[in-house]
Amino acid sequence: MNKLHKVGLTALATSLVASSAFAGDLSVSGGASISYTGLSNASGSNPWGMGNSVKFNGSGEVNDIAVSAYWELDDDVMDDYNMSFGLPDDMGTVKFIGASGLAGGLSTVNNIVPTAYTAVFETTDGDDNGVATSTLATNAQWGYTWTGSGLTASLAYNKKPAAGENSATHWGVSYDVEGMDGLTIVAGMGSDGSENDIETYGVSYTIGKVTAAYQATEIKLAAGSGNDESGTHYGVSMVVNDDFSISAGKQETDFGTAAQDEENTGYSASYTMGGMTIGYAYNEVKNAAGSATAVDIEASIVNLSFAF
Repeated sequence: MNKLHKVGLTALATSLVASSAFAGDLSVSGGASISYTGLSNASGSNPWGMGNSVKFNGSGEVNDIAVSAYWELDDDVMDDYNMSFGLPDDMGTVKFIGASGLAGGLSTVNNIVPTAYTAVFETTDGDDNGVATSTLATNAQWGYTWTGSGLTASLAYNKKPAAGENSATHWGVSYDVEGMDGLTIVAGMGSDGSENDIETYGVSYTIGKVTAAYQATEIKLAAGSGNDESGTHYGVSMVVNDDFSISAGKQETDFGTAAQDEENTGYSASYTMGGMTIGYAYNEVKNAAGSATAVDIEASIVNLSFAF
């Protein structure tokens, strides 16, 4: 065999080995849903709707780093996408959110109150008042999460959430208390791009099929930005059997100088059969945003979804 031929075969073999190191898998899944959302303040609107999504999950390994990527199409729009890098030797995971999500930090502990279908502050209006992540941007941010010995610690950083804003930095920690099975304590703190300071604390306890939780959140807005928010959120859920769950909860938010506290209450249920899930919730908000003159809003939600 001549030297030129040997060099060519060696280069080809090296190329094949290098290519195999970057080999990965790509899977595709999808979902469709039919929903009914009846709002007491929108009786003239059609309550029926349909949702659809196609999800792409890619994964592979490069130099002992587990790389994964996620994309989701909603109504032909690629509105959710992110990448994760699992570090070797259980050193944690680095994540980058391209759009529609948080890379870690406060998002890991922002709402630990259990629900069978949806949180009590959802759907009645467009604001998630009193929730630790309500003022945070959900795009172009880095996060790092480490888990070990019952402890999960997570950090997130967004250099420029929006034009004219400062960087956003926040963290979250949860701890499964050793020797007390079912008891979890969480805490989180940070600042968003508008220099609003956020902190949250909570505790949850699971015994048998029942989980109860309580969470307190403070959002101190930058000077001149409006009323600070102090939220308390508590609730309980029960796994009736492997397919059926129910929950109930309440959230109250104090808006500083506002006339009233906002009150959100609700209960929900979900039932799963194979790839089909039926979710139901009834939520109500009183004194929205602390306004004594705000109209109370009731929401009845039914969702039938299929995963493929």
